[in-house]
Amino acid sequence: MNIGAALFPHDLNQFLNDYYRSKGVEVMSRKTVTGLTRKQDRLILDARSVDESDKYTIEVDAVVAGIGIKPDVSWLEKSGLTIDNGIVVDELLRTQNPDIFAAGDVANFYNPSLGIRMRAEHEDNALTMGECAGRNMAGESQTYHHLPYFYSDLFELGYEAVGKTDSRLEMLEDWVEPYKKGVIYYLHQDRVRGVLLWNVWDRVNAARALIAEPGPFTAADMKGRLAF
Repeated sequence: MNIGAALFPHDLNQFLNDYYRSKGVEVMSRKTVTGLTRKQDRLILDARSVDESDKYTIEVDAVVAGIGIKPDVSWLEKSGLTIDNGIVVDELLRTQNPDIFAAGDVANFYNPSLGIRMRAEHEDNALTMGECAGRNMAGESQTYHHLPYFYSDLFELGYEAVGKTDSRLEMLEDWVEPYKKGVIYYLHQDRVRGVLLWNVWDRVNAARALIAEPGPFTAADMKGRLAF
């Protein structure tokens, strides 16, 4: 698997593969893990190439699996609450039972900027949604229309991303310096659905506002829009 293949444009994830290798990280692209066993205080990973032509055994001290999560809601199946990729909530973060609220990674909420229901596994969503749910449980009526962002640091590089950042969408790249500083826009039907701010800071709110705009947008419209 290439680093960021599901998120970044192809040339950027290829750059990242080489960038990590330059930092002493062995990147095994186009390989998949097939097994994990323990040998005393060591872990043994079995892997193979995606075309199954080669097999590998890797001995390591620890394994971190960044594969996302599946919300554990099985214990709520008989509760009467609506369950669909998490606990379904309304714009006040109430469940089907108005006395029960849900927030954070487990909550399935509607976002008006994207026009979809979503569940976000990110710090920004957990903190912002948790506060909103708490206020509403205390008697306020605060709508949750927040579009969460997420971020990461990659050695000296870093990014902030907001909206639907899926490499299967149409992507427009606006580089100040290729692969070092720029903005990537993710479009669907001439609307901006996601924004990746690559070493561009303090522009998350501007990205949220752009995603909320109806468009249509072209490549010319994006040039210099958020990157400077």
